[in-house]
Amino acid sequence: MAQHIDSTGVGNPITAVLLAFRAMDTLLEAMVLLLALLGVWSLAADQHWGGRPGLAYTLQPNSILTYTARVLPPLGIMAGLYIFWVGADAPGGKFQGATLLASMWLLVLIAGLSKAPPLKRRWLRVWLVLGPLVFIGVGWLGTLLAGAFLAYPPGMAKPLIVAIELALLPSLTLILGLLMLGIPRRSVSP
Repeated sequence: MAQHIDSTGVGNPITAVLLAFRAMDTLLEAMVLLLALLGVWSLAADQHWGGRPGLAYTLQPNSILTYTARVLPPLGIMAGLYIFWVGADAPGGKFQGATLLASMWLLVLIAGLSKAPPLKRRWLRVWLVLGPLVFIGVGWLGTLLAGAFLAYPPGMAKPLIVAIELALLPSLTLILGLLMLGIPRRSVSP
């Protein structure tokens, strides 16, 4: 396998293995996270279905938490995007970057600076499934152009791997953040 890593065009051997040689495992990991989120949502009371997840937090303008939630997210977002981007050539990638981005989002929510989106929002559902759908689409493209599901045509491995990771980053960020918020507990209005 090591002699074939160069054919992917990806400098990081871990990314090459996870998205070129063990792509089915990586796809299934993303799908398991999405199914786990749906499982958490299914525990919501009927009157809260489609509402906002987690508890309602109130803004305390002079607290250290609010100050931290105003200062830290820009740095955390830059670090998360950097870790995501270097994942093609160095340790990092979509899961690590998404974890940092989700933690910055949760910090803002817990400080009361923003509200969690209602789960019935169409844009939210689209972003949740976009990453896995792009991954599956690239898999089918491999079937047509390279003869096997999740196979990459010669010279196309790196652009397709980057496309998969770009699509998975927002999906994983939302999934991880929403998993931490838990079940919908309140209606859309508050």
